[in-house]
Amino acid sequence: MKMKKKLSMGSLGALALTLTSIAAVSAQSAQAETLQNLNFRTGPGTSYPVISTLKKGTTVNIVEKSGSWTLVKYNNTVGYVSSNYLKNITATNKPPQDNNQNNNNSFKLMECSTASLNVRKGPSTSDSIIGKVYKTDRVYVAYTTSNGWSRIKYGSGYGYVSSQYLKDVKDNNNSGNNNNNNSESNNVNATMQCNVSSLNIRKGPSPNDPIVGSLKYKDKVNVVSNFKNGWSKISFNGGYAYVSTQYLSKSETNTPSNSSFMKCNTDVLNVRSGPSSSENIIGKLRKGEKVEVLYNLNSGWVRIKFNNSYGYVAGSYLI
Repeated sequence: MKMKKKLSMGSLGALALTLTSIAAVSAQSAQAETLQNLNFRTGPGTSYPVISTLKKGTTVNIVEKSGSWTLVKYNNTVGYVSSNYLKNITATNKPPQDNNQNNNNSFKLMECSTASLNVRKGPSTSDSIIGKVYKTDRVYVAYTTSNGWSRIKYGSGYGYVSSQYLKDVKDNNNSGNNNNNNSESNNVNATMQCNVSSLNIRKGPSPNDPIVGSLKYKDKVNVVSNFKNGWSKISFNGGYAYVSTQYLSKSETNTPSNSSFMKCNTDVLNVRSGPSSSENIIGKLRKGEKVEVLYNLNSGWVRIKFNNSYGYVAGSYLI
């Protein structure tokens, strides 16, 4: 017969959950009583380690209910027990509603310090990923565990992130002082403009992240920071979003009116869908062929009119 090994309160070590950011459970918090001997676990599921076993009739403080599991505090330790074996013994048996802005005072506001941080369903890398937060995104931390996880408010519920990638929020965006600790991005805080016909705005700095909007040619945006992977973090709809850096220009040099047409000076010149040699080829120019130049990018690429639309060519091959 298999025996399940339990951890004693004296040997919890890194597995014990401790409140470091959430306000202490007050006398007005809900209390409950265990209906039988009940395993006290580090996470909301039977796969999580057992901290200890609470005896039948033990009184615990309810921190939060989450489905069939309840987060409780017992002897200054926080953990999960099955909701089915608890009996409420006070009238107040619900945690504060998340949509009450004032409740954020019970949480610690922190900031993501890495380019991309997985938000998981539970405090373990084996738990499923339910989303991501990105560099300088701010989150409300309910509590942290001594084995390196933080429970955060995420969407309409909660999730867990690795605590080592969170840092305290500093006023006036002074997080730039820590750039030497993480060279994955650099602060910009500049107004830039879209230099293509249409540019997807995404939830995260990856072409695999969901599209949340788009920019049109010459639309202006405030760029917060640039990542070394070629993405820019921009202000968007009261928050942040991401676009590909190569399609943004800080300034443009308009071609003089008397030089709006230029000639191709090489045998064959590729016309591309964007200002990069990695973009799709949408056509070609032949030597001596004239094109109407709209503007020159600082990167050396030129936006031209092409086949009733637009394209990009290397400016060094035009005269």
